[in-house]
Amino acid sequence: MIIKHIKKTMNFPFLLSYSGGLDSTFLFYQLLKIKKTQPKLKFRAIHIDHQLNKNSTQWSEHCKQVCKKHDIPIIVKKVLIKKNKIGIEASSRLERYKIIHETVLPQEVILTAHNLNDQCETFLLALKRGSGITGLSGIPYKSKLFNKNTIIRPLLNISRSRIKHWIIKNKIAWIEDHSNYDINYDRNFLRHNILPLFTKRWPSFINNCAKSAFILRQEKQIIDPILQKNLNKYLVSTSILNIIDFKTMKSEIRNSLLRIWIKLNNYIVPSYKIIQKIYYEIILSKPDSKAKIKINNYKIQRYRNNLYLIDIMPCIKNLIIMWYQPWNDLKLPNNLGYIIQNNNGTALPYPKKNTLINIRFQISGKTSIQGHAKRKLVKQIWKENGIAPWNRNNIPLLFYNNDLISALGVFITIPKKNCENKKTWKISWVQKLKK
Repeated sequence: MIIKHIKKTMNFPFLLSYSGGLDSTFLFYQLLKIKKTQPKLKFRAIHIDHQLNKNSTQWSEHCKQVCKKHDIPIIVKKVLIKKNKIGIEASSRLERYKIIHETVLPQEVILTAHNLNDQCETFLLALKRGSGITGLSGIPYKSKLFNKNTIIRPLLNISRSRIKHWIIKNKIAWIEDHSNYDINYDRNFLRHNILPLFTKRWPSFINNCAKSAFILRQEKQIIDPILQKNLNKYLVSTSILNIIDFKTMKSEIRNSLLRIWIKLNNYIVPSYKIIQKIYYEIILSKPDSKAKIKINNYKIQRYRNNLYLIDIMPCIKNLIIMWYQPWNDLKLPNNLGYIIQNNNGTALPYPKKNTLINIRFQISGKTSIQGHAKRKLVKQIWKENGIAPWNRNNIPLLFYNNDLISALGVFITIPKKNCENKKTWKISWVQKLKK
């Protein structure tokens, strides 16, 4: 079965997520086995050290030695997992996928070692959370990582017992993480306390869970295109959803649209309870409401008739960045992009000699802007340009000394006498925020 799946995509190189545990070790040696008869097969491994176990450095070394022995390239990365509401397991998974995303080459297919038991456990955990068809459809055989590289899970129909039997029979060493036996974690509790009882009573239980997940996934594939077509009517952009009709919409359709919109932005889909909160606390609020809901590492907030999905970032409103070398690109914080000089930029007065060029992110009061005779409140300018309140302190403000020259991409001020200059330069803010 593995050979059949691998052969389908063998024209592409593979990146194996290799923890050194039972499952990824099995997949590693299956790839080596295929490589002997199919020399064209190319793969490399990535091992991520989560630094959650005192033996993690030894595990990294084990993976490096195995790869060295079999002449397989390996990348080893360390990650620091921070405590948050989604828990250690989910945080580790998210950070792991981020690193894989940063490492994988454009043509590579990512391989992970999820097995049949993982599928059953995922199904039951989704049931425990009260998930809908998306959660209950389980782990797909094939998917996309952040809408880019393909991920394939060739072991999904192979049980953990079969994997272990093969590994022991072939006398292959693997890493045993004893935290996998800690039943304080939900998945481990299911694995060690619940599933043995179920399979003793119903030997086909694990297979039937996987079968149910497969059936739901098939039904989801029929429903999703219909929902996506409906969603497209309300998308302002990927992260902005127009909700003007959502109050009168059938609750089943509205809930489904909210779920696929959140998933479209690569976030973990929240529970039914959170979806209900989004409706009652935000969608039903007044257009000028400041209501918001934080979910893991993002928040949902309303501005006028739109819902916004916003990454939670550190506040930078008091930050001042000096641009001492304006001939070089200036990198902005919070993934806001760069400020650069180029021919496509906005023409601004060229700074006079010894001027301190700096970028700020907060301005208040009134200012004089080009195209308007009277001074205007900055707050009013933001409103007129449709800049949501939480984005206003993310707009880079170009200053010469203490004089505001431009809110890049939004407005240009009428220069004071000390800033007047017939000579101009062109400045662009690239990768800027969408309104």
